[in-house]
Amino acid sequence: MFHHVCRHVPFRSLVSVGFCRVPRSTSPVVLSNVWRRNTCDQRSGDVKPKTGVLLLNLGGPEKVEDVHDFLLRLFSDRDLIQLPAQRILAPRIAKRRTPKIAEKYEEIGGGSPLRKWTDRQGELMVKLLDDMSPETAPHKHYAGFRYAKPLTEEAIEQMEKYVK
Repeated sequence: MFHHVCRHVPFRSLVSVGFCRVPRSTSPVVLSNVWRRNTCDQRSGDVKPKTGVLLLNLGGPEKVEDVHDFLLRLFSDRDLIQLPAQRILAPRIAKRRTPKIAEKYEEIGGGSPLRKWTDRQGELMVKLLDDMSPETAPHKHYAGFRYAKPLTEEAIEQMEKYVK
């Protein structure tokens, strides 16, 4: 079972990936996808749900070395910006902008704090869900970013491994 909880994300901005829908929108709205999967306890035959919370965001490079890949994904995204000859221009723009953007990330500690804060938010959300809804516990959070690692596809793969 998959529950989608969000604020103001139009349906057409969602893309089906595997077992769930993933936002194509680049909106920075915090979007939480709560996914439940029933699994059987082999010994008792009882069904126990596993619940995953997927926190989605644009992402940011964790290290200065990640800046180029981040910018390349950003400038290659036709949902965000449409450029003529985008396949040619996006890598050139990313290469040209990387030194200046990397310098800015150096100034704030060598990378984006977004992953750290997303994980912290997920940890606290899971604690609340465990207390509020013990029948669906344990809950596990995942972070999926559009332009930086962990990418949304990677987070979904982690969720699939968790239920096996």
